[in-house]
Amino acid sequence: MLEIKIKIMKKLLFTSIWISLVLLASAHTPVLEKATRNFSRDYKGAIGAEWQPLKEGGYVCRFTLDGVGKKAFYDKHGNWLSTVAGYTESKMPKDIRRAVLSNYYDYSILYVHEVNMPGKSAVYMVQVRDKHTIRILRVIEGEVEEVRELEATE
Repeated sequence: MLEIKIKIMKKLLFTSIWISLVLLASAHTPVLEKATRNFSRDYKGAIGAEWQPLKEGGYVCRFTLDGVGKKAFYDKHGNWLSTVAGYTESKMPKDIRRAVLSNYYDYSILYVHEVNMPGKSAVYMVQVRDKHTIRILRVIEGEVEEVRELEATE
C-alpha cells in the first residue's frame, strides 16, 4: 500500500512539474514568436542565430550576416530595440571610413562597433591607433567626434 502511495505521489509531482514548465514556456512564447518574426523580416540571410533571454526581460539574438557578427536586442514585448555589429576596417561603410581617415590620416583603424536603433541614425564607435595613442571616435551622419584618448602600449 505504501509503494502505491509513493508511486502516485511521484506521478503527481512529475505531472505538476511538467505542467509548470509548459505554462512557463507558453508564457514567453508569444513574445519570442514576435521577436523571431521581426528578426526574420529584418535580417534575411542571417546565419547561426542564437536566442537568449535578458535579465531585465526581452531577448538578444546573436548571429552573423554578410560575414559580420551582430547582436539584435528585443524588449519584453518582442519589439526591436537595437542592433550592435562589430567588424574591422574592411567591412566599414566607405563614407564612414573616409570621414575617419580624413581627420586621422596617420592612424590605422583597429575596430568598429556599429549601433542601430529605430528612428535614429547609425552610430559608429571607431577605434584608431598611431604609434603612441589609441583614440575612440564616435561618428554620426559623417560627423567625427573624439570620445576618448588612451596611451598605446607596444
